[in-house]
Amino acid sequence: MAASIADLPYWEVEFNQDGSIVSDGGLVADSAGGGVRDLFLFSHGWNNSFSGARSLYRDMFSMIAGMLPAERRAATGFVGVLWPSLLFPEDGPADGGGPPPVRSSGAQLATALAPAFPGQEQQVRTLGALLDARPQDGAALEEFHALATGLVTTAETGGPEDNGERFAVEASPRTAISDMAGTPGAPDGDAQGIDFFGKMWHGARELLRTMSYYEMKNRAGVIGQQGLGPLLSKLQGQNGQLRTHLLGHSFGARLVAFSLAGLPASATRRSSPVKSLLLIQGAFSHFAFSPSKPGALARLADRVDGPLVATHSVHDRAVGLWYPNASRLARQDSQGLDDFNYNWGGMGHDGYQHDGVVALALGAAGSGYDWENGRFYRLDSSAVIRKSLSAFSEAHSDISHPEVAWAAVSAAGLGL
Repeated sequence: MAASIADLPYWEVEFNQDGSIVSDGGLVADSAGGGVRDLFLFSHGWNNSFSGARSLYRDMFSMIAGMLPAERRAATGFVGVLWPSLLFPEDGPADGGGPPPVRSSGAQLATALAPAFPGQEQQVRTLGALLDARPQDGAALEEFHALATGLVTTAETGGPEDNGERFAVEASPRTAISDMAGTPGAPDGDAQGIDFFGKMWHGARELLRTMSYYEMKNRAGVIGQQGLGPLLSKLQGQNGQLRTHLLGHSFGARLVAFSLAGLPASATRRSSPVKSLLLIQGAFSHFAFSPSKPGALARLADRVDGPLVATHSVHDRAVGLWYPNASRLARQDSQGLDDFNYNWGGMGHDGYQHDGVVALALGAAGSGYDWENGRFYRLDSSAVIRKSLSAFSEAHSDISHPEVAWAAVSAAGLGL
C-alpha cells in the first residue's frame, strides 16, 4: 500500500544487486487501478543506508509536488528506488549531511564495506587487516590486489568508454598499485626513497576505493537493465496511460539510464513508458549516449518519449576529478591531463558529449524551457549545485534545490 509525500502517493521499490525485486511496495498492484497518470521515479546513488535516500526523496518529491498544477496533482505519484550501493566511508557526507568521517583504519573500512559485499566478508576483513599491518613485502601487495579486484563480481553493462577501471583488474599488481599511489594524499618519497612501501600502501587503499566504485557502477547498470526496465514495462502493461519520468543521482543516474536497455525493442517514442529523463550529476561516462564512440546507450535515445536532460557542475569534484581518476591506468591513451579527463569524464562534470546536444543553464523555478522530444540537453548547474558538502566530493550531493526540481517538472511537461 502506498505511503504519501506531500499528500501524494509514494511507493518504494527495493532491488537486490542482481536486479531482482525485493519488494515493490504494492506499486504494481496499485498501478492497475489507473488512478496515477504521471509517475516520478527517483534512484539514489552511492549511499550507506536507505535513510539517506529516503531523506533525499522527501526533499525532492515535496518540492516537485508543490510545483504541480492543481489539476495534475491528483493523478501524480512518486517512486523511490532502493538498491545496495555503497558510499566509501571517506568519500562523502553522512546520511544527514555534514563533513565526511576522518581517515579510517583498515578495520573500520572493512566494517563499513562488508555489508555491501555479501559472501565476501572475510575477504574484506583481510583487506582491512593488510591495510593496517602494511607489510613491507611485495607478496602482501600482490595478495591485496587479488583480493581487492576479486570484489568486482557484477558484470559490466557499459562499453569501453565507461569501464576504465578494468585496467586496474587486468594490470599486474605492481603496475596497478604503483599507479594508484600517485593519487592525492600519498606520502612523500619515491621508489628509491625510504617511504616506498608507504606510497604503495596508499596506492593499495586507492585501489580498494576504485574497485568499490567499479562494483557499484556495474551494479547500477545491471539493476537498471535487469530490474527497473522490466518493471517499467510491467507497469505500462497494467496501466497503458501511465507516463513515467525518470530521475537519478550519481550512480543512480546510471541505473535509470540503463533501464532503457531493459525495455523491449518495441518501446520507442509514443510506445515507451518513459516520458522524460533527468540525470542529476551522473557518475557514468558522458559518452554513454554518443553515436560516435559508440556509447553503450547510443541507440536507445528513442526509448525516451521526451527530453533527455543532464545537469553538470564544475563544483562536483566526485565526477570532475575522482571519476576519471578511477581510470588512471588508461592514461597511456591520452596526450595530457585535459585529454585524459575528457576521454574518461563523467556526465555530472560536463553533461552529454556528442553532436546535437543543446547547452543551457539551469534556470530558476518557473523558467521556461523549450524542450523537444528526443533531444539531449546539458544544463550547466554550477551556479546552483555549488555547496561543498564533503572534502572529497565537494558539491556532488548538493542537489536538493527548487531549480533541480523544476527541471524535472518542466521536462515532464507538467509546469505551471
